[in-house]
Amino acid sequence: MSTEPLNENGIALDANGMPIESWGGKFERKFKENPFVPVLAGLTTASLIIAGAKLRRRDSTSLNHWLRIRVLMQGLTIIAVVGGSWWYGQMKHQKEAAAAAENERVLERAGFEARLRAAEEADRLEKLEQEVQTRMAAQSNSSKGGWFGGLLGRGSSGGASGSSTSTGNGSTA
Repeated sequence: MSTEPLNENGIALDANGMPIESWGGKFERKFKENPFVPVLAGLTTASLIIAGAKLRRRDSTSLNHWLRIRVLMQGLTIIAVVGGSWWYGQMKHQKEAAAAAENERVLERAGFEARLRAAEEADRLEKLEQEVQTRMAAQSNSSKGGWFGGLLGRGSSGGASGSSTSTGNGSTA
């Protein structure tokens, strides 16, 4: 029985949380990343096998020809490995840069939405405050008279002197 932890899809994970690949799956993934390396390695192997067959027949000119082809194939394989690694690194760098740009765009969007919500909330509170002030002004204008609901007569309409004038309230002293 295997004791590797499984993810939600039932795939076995290693100690780092990465999925464990079979050798066939790994070959397929690597072949997709750089298809020239396995092809050239196969050609190198084929040229070596043909050179071995030529050695058994004691055909030295053909043997030398196939050994030179093997060296050429090995050189091309090394170039493919180095070039593929460089290319894969460039592509990985581009993907990381694109992911970072996307992440920055998402963070920028989230910040914008947060600022927008704060502005909308401030606008809503400002309108609510204006509505309350309008109602208070309307309520104070619609009251029966000045101070204490008309018990002390009409008060001044906001003057700083504090003097009150009686305007036909019918109150005589």
